[in-house]
Amino acid sequence: MQSIGTKSACGTRMKNYRRISAGLAMFTVVGSVLSSLLIIEIALRFLPVCSSMQKLPVDQHNPILRFPSNQRFTYAKGWNFEILNYGRFNNYGFVNNQDYQSNPEDLLLAVIGDSYVEALMVPYEQSLQGRLAELYKGKGKVYSFGISGSQLAQYVAMAEYVWREFHPQGLVFVIIGNDFDESLVQVRSGLHLFKRHSQDQSLSLIRTDYQPTVLETILKHSAVVRYLWSTVGVGDLTRLPQWFTRSEVLYVGNTSRDASLERVRDSRLVVDSFFSELSRRVELEPARIQFVVDGMRPQLYSPEDLLKAQGSYFDLIRQYFIETAILKGYEVIDLQSPFIARHDKDGARFEFPTDGHWNGLGHQVAADAVSASNLAKMVSTYPGPTAQTIR
Repeated sequence: MQSIGTKSACGTRMKNYRRISAGLAMFTVVGSVLSSLLIIEIALRFLPVCSSMQKLPVDQHNPILRFPSNQRFTYAKGWNFEILNYGRFNNYGFVNNQDYQSNPEDLLLAVIGDSYVEALMVPYEQSLQGRLAELYKGKGKVYSFGISGSQLAQYVAMAEYVWREFHPQGLVFVIIGNDFDESLVQVRSGLHLFKRHSQDQSLSLIRTDYQPTVLETILKHSAVVRYLWSTVGVGDLTRLPQWFTRSEVLYVGNTSRDASLERVRDSRLVVDSFFSELSRRVELEPARIQFVVDGMRPQLYSPEDLLKAQGSYFDLIRQYFIETAILKGYEVIDLQSPFIARHDKDGARFEFPTDGHWNGLGHQVAADAVSASNLAKMVSTYPGPTAQTIR
């Protein structure tokens, strides 16, 4: 018969054995997971996964959100890389094949917008600004300033920056459905917003600073993270139903169709503040500033769907924006009509099957409209020091 001490020692050894076994099992599992991730990480580095798209810090020294300068990038969308594009961030940190020069004597047209102008998913040559630059090649310059997530408040700040840095003879803004109410909401750090004053409900333009965190920087260097987050888009899956299930009832023009009184009222206040700030910060006459307003896609492809979209948020606020701009002397290009005309002709669509941004054809329709506009004619006859013309 074993003594009590012997039994106690055996029990202790068994407990230690179980702990060691559990530890080894955990180590094996963790090691297997890490090994698998390492293998996947290495494999993905041989595939066209999205580049990190890390932005520069935003502060008083660099007030405009942009990318590090002089870098190549890869853009991919979809688990199978359905949308794939390559491009570069130029010397000013914007997506453009040209390097920019700050020369007051240059004949310059500047294009400002959000991801539609950033156009990561479209070859530069097929983009609005790329097509215009080719059209004006040797006669004038077309620079673009687009950053994803931008909205009317950010457009004002970008326009002021562009005016002070480059002194363009004309400005073109691309306006889409979520540019209005998102001017009041911090979608991401580094963008300008309109801040409401509680006393009189007026709005003022503010800058939100941005400093990349250590964790953010580390994660963006991981091909696995970039594949899941940027290429597959796990952080944006809630927006897919509007393109896969044709949920036109919920979305019109890439934004919710909800036209509550509060939302429409706030957005009209944003529009009024935008025009007020723009005229104060940019010393161009209104006739030299143009707004290219997106159509109500995908509803414009069907007369029945377009009829149902009447009274939606984007329908109401785009009408208010267009009417206000025209009353103030600005030129407006409403892409709804040319989009419908082209679609009726050959059934063409102007966005990707799995992405609501303009495809190359959408950019072409916009470029054709801008090149035939009054602004293009005015800029082409600008009596500047270069004495060059755009034809």
